[in-house]
Parts: sequence; structure tokens; C-alpha cells
Amino acid sequence: MALSIGCEVIARYFFRRPLMWTVEISEYLQIYLAFFSAGWVLRKKGHVSLDIVADRLGPGGKKLCRAITDVLGIFVAGALCIFSAIVTREQFLLGIPVIRSLEIPKWLVIAPISPGMFLVAAEFFVKLLDDLRGGE
Repeated sequence: MALSIGCEVIARYFFRRPLMWTVEISEYLQIYLAFFSAGWVLRKKGHVSLDIVADRLGPGGKKLCRAITDVLGIFVAGALCIFSAIVTREQFLLGIPVIRSLEIPKWLVIAPISPGMFLVAAEFFVKLLDDLRGGE
């Protein structure tokens, strides 16, 4: 991404011939990077968490809060995984392109959402098992 934007700057300011596709490609790459890294970030406990209520509870209450959060995370990520897989399949079958400087099939743009959410759901499941066993 950084390389393509660097090429864009050079092409625009030194050769006065901007590359029309760099911003678009960077936007698409951000979608891929965000969804494919979300599960890893969850594993490393890098997501934002609010523990205002959990800090006021005892050890049993904290464990319950973590388990509830994990179960909700599994359901939300699972629902997003299934729904996005359905939408991606529909877009693939319809062959609708994203009309911008590049005509990229829309399914390619939204394709990383479903596997990314599957990885998040799987990580929440692993986290739930760990929390139920008493892990920190």
C-alpha cells in the first residue's frame, strides 16, 4: 500500500500523470488487512475493552462477564460470517462490478469479510474455552 501511494505521489508531482488506481487499491487492501487481522488482534488482546463493570465484580463475576462477552462475540462474528458469505456468493453469481477507475468485481472487494469473521468467531470460541477453564 505504501509503495503504491509513493508511486502515485511521484507520478502526480514529477510526471504530472497521476495513477488513477492507487487510492482505490489502497481502500480495498485496507478491507483485506482489517478483516484478516481481526482474529489475530483478538488473540493478542489488542481490541478495546471496557471493564468498568467487570472491575467492580469479584473473580466469579469477571469470569461470567468474560464468558458472556465470548458467547456474544461468537454469535455476532458467526452471523456476520454467514451473512457476508451469502452476499459475497450473490455478488459473485450476479457479476456486479464496482464502477470506479478499475472495474473490479464487487465480490472480490467483500470477499475477506466472511473468512475474517470466521477467524474472529473461532478465536472467541478458543477464548471462551480458556475463560471457562479459568485462564486469564
